Amino acid sequence: MKTRVLISAAIAAVLALALVRIAWAHGEPVIIVDPTVAAAGSPITVTGSEVEPGEVFAITLEGIGGSILLGEATVTGEGEEGAFAATFTLPTDLAPGSYTVRAATEAGEAATTDLTVTAAANNASAGPAMVMDEASGELHALDRSKPVSQIIAVAVVITLSAAAGFVLIRSSR
Repeated sequence: MKTRVLISAAIAAVLALALVRIAWAHGEPVIIVDPTVAAAGSPITVTGSEVEPGEVFAITLEGIGGSILLGEATVTGEGEEGAFAATFTLPTDLAPGSYTVRAATEAGEAATTDLTVTAAANNASAGPAMVMDEASGELHALDRSKPVSQIIAVAVVITLSAAAGFVLIRSSR
């Protein structure tokens, strides 16, 4: 009987925390960047939603080399929900790679999305985008071996799960 009460309490606690997390997640700022793949020196549009009218967001581009301020966007709208859309031009000397676009307020609200930057259009070569070699006809050797520690960890998790299942089944009788 005590086991059932403890299990029921644990399930209720997990569900309560899940519901609270969902409630906290509502209303967080969301941003979208268009296009998601852009050349250095080209324009991008950052659109934000789930924000309050009048807020000012600093839009930055973050990468391995640091953070670059692209500009600011002010939220417009009426009532409790607002939105913004702002167009920025990427720096022409921006290195190709993966970046994070971040929109943040001074109060600490922030949203991020990914952006892939390619070489500037004037730096692109006139040749083909990708050169592929002809297939050699040789068989490929795939190494799918796993470390022993990973195999043991999976076996332990399976064993513990099975044992917990048996305990729950026996306690319900």
